Amino acid sequence: MSHVVWNSYTKDAFDRNWNDFLLKYGLGRNKWLSELYEDRHIWIQVYLDHHFWAGMRSTQRSKSIHSFFNKFITLNSSLRQFVKQYDNCLASIEQRERELDAADFHTVIPCATKSAIEAQFQHVYTHEKFREVQAQFGGKVNCITRSMHSTLGFTTYEVVEQVSNSTFNKFVITYDAISREVKCQCLLSESRGILYHHSLSVLSFERVYNMAPKYILER
Repeated sequence: MSHVVWNSYTKDAFDRNWNDFLLKYGLGRNKWLSELYEDRHIWIQVYLDHHFWAGMRSTQRSKSIHSFFNKFITLNSSLRQFVKQYDNCLASIEQRERELDAADFHTVIPCATKSAIEAQFQHVYTHEKFREVQAQFGGKVNCITRSMHSTLGFTTYEVVEQVSNSTFNKFVITYDAISREVKCQCLLSESRGILYHHSLSVLSFERVYNMAPKYILER
């Protein structure tokens, strides 16, 4: 079910994968799953990816907060201990932010490729965000890009991404040569705020060396 939710990149693919999932496990008459499917437009990623979420997921906040507080308190901690340790938590967060800011200003993470686009992101992003971008540049090696057709400055590409020995995902991507805008049907760039390897593969194919400002979000 997790695979169906997070790896269905079109609405048609989600419907198909969801139905296959129900058939495989004999869940076609499950009321709870039927209700979830009816509400798919408010919780399934492919229905929400035109919105910007900065990469957040529904359970991410609670899990990260629980993990952080577990460093300072236990199930047996008293209310008084909790209040005291809460102040220590805030101090720890502030100190960590100061350390990260200092690292951002005084050190540079080397580029992993010769791409001018990667170097552009290197100069404007924090270390943490730049590492996310670098992971996408690494993902380009799994992509094969093919031009499908072009008209009036707009070119449509098909990007085939190998995700395992026998599994390949196909994505349709459009590129506007005038505005240098790239748009992938997965919409991951729109929802997470950084260019994904599907789009970067097309930009490399087009020999784009300078990104449009819209793709560099302010901190």
